[in-house]
Amino acid sequence: MRSLKVKYTKDSKVKSKGISLNSMASCYDALTPAEKSRLRQKQIDLAEIKEGVTVLEVGCGTGVMSVLSKLKTGNAGKVYGIDIAEKMVIKARKKAEKYGLDIDFRVSSIDDLPFPDNYFNVIIASMMFHHLPVKIKESGLKEIYRVLKNDGKFLLSDFSSPGIFAAPLMFMLLFWLGSTRYQLLGKLPGLIRRTGFTNIQLIKKGAFIKHYLIKK
Repeated sequence: MRSLKVKYTKDSKVKSKGISLNSMASCYDALTPAEKSRLRQKQIDLAEIKEGVTVLEVGCGTGVMSVLSKLKTGNAGKVYGIDIAEKMVIKARKKAEKYGLDIDFRVSSIDDLPFPDNYFNVIIASMMFHHLPVKIKESGLKEIYRVLKNDGKFLLSDFSSPGIFAAPLMFMLLFWLGSTRYQLLGKLPGLIRRTGFTNIQLIKKGAFIKHYLIKK
């Protein structure tokens, strides 16, 4: 294994503006799809990540999509992951060490991204937007628009208006959460447009999850 260059930043307290999964860090990987799962592989293919590009995963959790992104970008590319849950970020850093990958994980909030304008070729948000209050969804989308390059791509995978067969279960389990209810009612694409994005493509639709490829 080559020498490791996992980057550590000094973590400061970041006020939680959505649902922080800090308390689930120790069991998160056992409860969610792993790197080799069919869902994760499909997502990483949809993101169309090429060698040498710069990628950001927002709400990175334990870093599954960041790891897969780095395997696509190679040594010439850069990958960053941010999450408000410090324990998740710690787990993500350990995962990067395990794979021998150079990934910059930071404790940060989606509505205050610590990156310059027009910096990323690809941004990924995988199953994290439904945790965010509507105001933070909006401010987070504005931040993503700011840091995404003009020819960049934003892959958003999350709950949206479900199909007729999935709707009863989705509404029964998730409708009571205001942040998720907003998406189940099909309002997310309109919000994305209001934050500046003009090219929103629904590129994959599952029973519970929709995958959007979004451009400026």
